Amino acid sequence: MERNKYLLWFIFLFTGLSVIIGLFSLKPTPPKNYNKFGNVKIFGDSIYLLKIEGEIHSGKSTYTTTGASTVLEQLREIEDKNEIKGIIVEINSPGGTVGASQEIFEELLYLKKSKKIVVSMKDVAASGGYYIASASDFIFAEPGTVTGSIGVIAMSANIAGLLEKYNVKVNVYKKGKYKDILSMFKDPSVEEREIIQSLLESTYRRFIKDISRGRNIPEKEVEKFAEGKIFSGEDALKNKVIDGIGGRREAQAKISELLGIKETLPIVEEEENPLDKFFNVINNKFLGNVSRDFKSIILEEIYKTPILLIMPNSLRI
Repeated sequence: MERNKYLLWFIFLFTGLSVIIGLFSLKPTPPKNYNKFGNVKIFGDSIYLLKIEGEIHSGKSTYTTTGASTVLEQLREIEDKNEIKGIIVEINSPGGTVGASQEIFEELLYLKKSKKIVVSMKDVAASGGYYIASASDFIFAEPGTVTGSIGVIAMSANIAGLLEKYNVKVNVYKKGKYKDILSMFKDPSVEEREIIQSLLESTYRRFIKDISRGRNIPEKEVEKFAEGKIFSGEDALKNKVIDGIGGRREAQAKISELLGIKETLPIVEEEENPLDKFFNVINNKFLGNVSRDFKSIILEEIYKTPILLIMPNSLRI
């Protein structure tokens, strides 16, 4: 009996080690002209692949969102690498927070002085995603890509009626007349609406101005496809929201064209550790937010990022 027990423990340990070793060695075979960046040394001139996926926010990226801090770290790491001649920015994002989108935009605009930058839009590259794209030399999108949505939105729920129905009262203690301007326990006053609208207007004007700077077109031209309008890739091309129809292959060729060279430069990408992804998924699915209810998470997000450059996720094809 004791022997069987040790045998089972041995099998369990052996299986666990095999899974871990397998995860470390789990690397797909890369296509031609494609390398990994990080532990692998770069030989010769190359193109760096930067991915903007999911909601854009400040802080670190996750496997479903893009954090501005992570992106800035990646871009600053390649800034002084003369062998990196260009950057392909693949965007698949509905947008995100204003500050994070602006940070990435400004960094790409700075790098554009020394490197060619071409964007390849995927399913969605809207609002904050388009904000970032406008810092490039050329924008490609697929025919079915959803893009545009140049606008700013602030949301604040009002559950006062619901609380009144169940005779629930909320006491608010504050110092500062407008401190609870986005409170969900009351309707905003006329003054508060004016303050919020002024904030949105200021942010929107900056959005327009930055796209004008990045795309090198007059602000009046930007306004023609702004105001929250969305476009398919084909319509975006007709309205000069983007520059061409295509994907990664076309973006790769475009960088060579912009550099004035005939050969196609290889693409390099950050090395991903399979174990990091595995533990990130486990943490998000089973451990993250386990002690907090759904409502508290939503409330935290509303107050943490009251201004969003985001298109509703319910729009799907």
